Amino acid sequence: MCLFGTILKQWNSLKYATAQLSSYQRQFKEVSIPVPWGHVSGKWWEPYNIRPILSLHGLQDNCGTFDRLLPMLDKNVGFLAIDLPGHGLSSRLPPGMYYSSSCYLITLNYIRDFLQWDNISFIGHSLGALIAYTYCMMHQDRVDFLICLDGSKPLVTENFIKHMAMLLDKFLEYNKFAFSLEEPPSYTIDEIKQKIAKPNDNSVDLEYAHCLMERSIAPSKLHPGKYYITKDPRLRIGEVMSFSHEQLIQSARYLTSPICIIKATGSSYYEDKNNFYKVIDLVKRASRDFDFHYVDGTHHVHLNHPERVAGIVNSFIGRHNVTA
Repeated sequence: MCLFGTILKQWNSLKYATAQLSSYQRQFKEVSIPVPWGHVSGKWWEPYNIRPILSLHGLQDNCGTFDRLLPMLDKNVGFLAIDLPGHGLSSRLPPGMYYSSSCYLITLNYIRDFLQWDNISFIGHSLGALIAYTYCMMHQDRVDFLICLDGSKPLVTENFIKHMAMLLDKFLEYNKFAFSLEEPPSYTIDEIKQKIAKPNDNSVDLEYAHCLMERSIAPSKLHPGKYYITKDPRLRIGEVMSFSHEQLIQSARYLTSPICIIKATGSSYYEDKNNFYKVIDLVKRASRDFDFHYVDGTHHVHLNHPERVAGIVNSFIGRHNVTA
């Protein structure tokens, strides 16, 4: 039984904010969850008195990625969209530590423990979907359901040993940047919007880049009118933990949790797409309820065109949501 009343009293002093998308309006509360290295920040979208769906963003994004989608979803269902460690307003890892799937999975357990959840329901985009899928592989008994937005199973990396060696060499350099006393390079607002929009083949429409920008910049003290990017530079390095294709195939045969996967037609698979479909075909057979949909759009279709995914998500949540 989750002690939401006790927990929410700790956040009564936090101000409410309102997100609006045309005729869609919904309140959220900024939250801060303690972890051993600091805190995990996020937005808890109303209602606040029931267990929400944990919402995980993509690599180098933040919980603002859901600002346009969540107001369109079922108002009787809560959502806790967090900034992963080193992203958004969440604390960075200590010096010398590497961001990895293990770090994010451990973070999920700290959140679950603090909020006294027995189970978790997930909606994840890109890296967030990979993290949620991996957690589901390991702890099916704790996962009510999983919704994946343009991402799902962990990626299989070619020549992984050489790739890992290269990333570990780069880590020393980026670790110095992360804790340098010098201010990072600064940019105009328009330049930062371009930087946000450009990755993944201009995945984010410039019109909505501000959703990701608001939690990831600070005003420059050296160059008035300009801003620097606050996310941890170590996030640029990438992932060093990997599963083999054979391991993912084996795990997929036993993945019985309800799963919904939404694939953007204008986005890459980020690996050999045959790996993806072989695993997903097995998940389809094992899952108690498996949904798969293609939608037109880029990797960030949920941000640029949330109306294209909202109906699919609402339908799946309607069949499986658990609040206790």
